Amino acid sequence: MNNKIILASLIALLLSSSLAQQTNPNHTLEALTAYNQWRNHNPRVFINEAEKQYRQSVFLENFQKIKEHNSNSANTYQQGFNQFSDMTQEEFVQKILMSNSQAQSSQPSSQSSSNNLGLTASTSTIATSIDWRAKGAVTPVKNQGNCGSCWAFSSTGSMESFNYIKNNVLQSFSEQQLVDCVTTSNGYYSYGCNGGSYYQAFLYASRVGMKSESAYPYTAIWGSCKVSGTSNGYKPVSFVSVGQNTLALQTALNASPVSVAIDATNLSLYTSGVYNGCNPQYINLNHAVLAVGYDAQGNWIIKNSWGASWGQQGYFLLAPNNTCGILDNPQQITA
Repeated sequence: MNNKIILASLIALLLSSSLAQQTNPNHTLEALTAYNQWRNHNPRVFINEAEKQYRQSVFLENFQKIKEHNSNSANTYQQGFNQFSDMTQEEFVQKILMSNSQAQSSQPSSQSSSNNLGLTASTSTIATSIDWRAKGAVTPVKNQGNCGSCWAFSSTGSMESFNYIKNNVLQSFSEQQLVDCVTTSNGYYSYGCNGGSYYQAFLYASRVGMKSESAYPYTAIWGSCKVSGTSNGYKPVSFVSVGQNTLALQTALNASPVSVAIDATNLSLYTSGVYNGCNPQYINLNHAVLAVGYDAQGNWIIKNSWGASWGQQGYFLLAPNNTCGILDNPQQITA
């Protein structure tokens, strides 16, 4: 299909959308260029022409939203194009985020205490900023794909970092093992690609042990468990709830990275800056990530699981305090 045909198609889509009244030929050409560049880096296979046209229209809607967001100087973060640019927000929530808010519902009440067990400290002992990446304690960013397995990536991230801090070995552990094996049929309250709990993942790993990424590679599909026995590698010995306040999480982060849950409903198009795009009146903990530190301004440094091409090389900064519910359910390995 040549550029004239593509341009005509895009103009038709724009005219039939809510963007029509705001569109001029220059904007259309800009959208065409952006879409062609994006498609070069994000190839798609469509079942028919209708699906292709629909995905183009979604991209154009997001294109306009991104321009409007970035033109507002009051916003503290920028948006841009990535693998989610041809998804609606509803599709993103359904396909990528956890369909059930597992983080708080699948741990015993004894683990929900606001006390930070064994990790108390005065403010004088807490660093002004800390970043475990600089200490070599964080594995490279991974990609969960179209599977709601963020909880597994948050869990392995905590275990990988703690193993390095304790044993000076940086080894990548298997998310697929957790997806396949931390299931209700095995006595755990997690649901593979439909969401899960890092507490349940830690509990499983403490009993069975963790295989390496290479020994049990990731497929982004919820399959059958391929692990037997109870001697399968690294085992966390103890893990606790971190207190639900800024000081407690900062204190914990001075010891090691921490698994946290956030509301990521509006996070898909983030590219840089300090994210604060949640509705504080309605927080749904639908995404598990790994807090690897905080900066001098109190922003949380977060490792995501959407690949290194997303955000800031796979990371993002989250505004201080309880932004997006980050303080609602932090869990940390302590031994």
